[in-house]
Amino acid sequence: MTKKATLKRKLLIGKREIIITVVAIILTTAGIKASDTLFSPEADEAKDRGRCPLEMVFITSDNGGFCIDKYEASVSPDCPYNNPVSQSEARTNLDYPRCKPITAPNTLPWRYISQDQAALACAKAGKRLPTNKEWLQAALGTPDLKKDWGKNDCQVNNNWDAQPGLSGSGQNCLSAAGVYDMIGNVWEWVEGAVHDGKYDGLELPKSGFIDSLNGVSLPGETNQNVPNEYYNEDYLWIKNSGLRGIVRGGYWNNKSDAGQYSVYIVAPPSSTESGIGFRCVK
Repeated sequence: MTKKATLKRKLLIGKREIIITVVAIILTTAGIKASDTLFSPEADEAKDRGRCPLEMVFITSDNGGFCIDKYEASVSPDCPYNNPVSQSEARTNLDYPRCKPITAPNTLPWRYISQDQAALACAKAGKRLPTNKEWLQAALGTPDLKKDWGKNDCQVNNNWDAQPGLSGSGQNCLSAAGVYDMIGNVWEWVEGAVHDGKYDGLELPKSGFIDSLNGVSLPGETNQNVPNEYYNEDYLWIKNSGLRGIVRGGYWNNKSDAGQYSVYIVAPPSSTESGIGFRCVK
């Protein structure tokens, strides 16, 4: 091979090596950027949003996470009664094929509905009632004031324009995960029931200020006289006999006794009251 041919070959090899190096650098840089994007907080947030419908919020949990309604459940426009004010109207809504619960701001909570009916309503929307643990996880971080409640706070002292008020009325009544109205406005049904003071074989304490939680996020101990600052002075109401449903969070006039830890285990699962609503998970 001549010197000229050898030189030409070396130049071609050199150019090829330069091209390969440049391409490798470009691909590596793109990979780093993609990796940074993939594992950035913004990407995590976008991924979480994609796991749930727009009207729900993703909650991280030890079993992989779940979606929960951003607002208290309300009645869809297809229902015969847009604001049921009796058990009869709530039942008529449930019997109507196109009627199902929705979750949206500036809507009235769906009330006068029993625990079983609330579960059925959630099922019609392809959802279910939350467990105690799920409900509490979603509620964590909601500001739980002891006094001086204003219009932007959770409604626990008739401090909104109406009782109950429209969902999302209290701009500050927002949990760490971004869920509205977990404290006050209306109590919310959750899954499960208590029979003769026991939940899944666990003995529950008597009514009082909450001092501890058990393994299923229900009160483990109470004090009848002394509020516990650690649990925001929240309260357990319970009848330790008979079959009782479980509602959480408090309603529009529980004052400091309302809160993310507050539980009301007095009404039977069939009870339909003006101060009890619900929200759904999936």
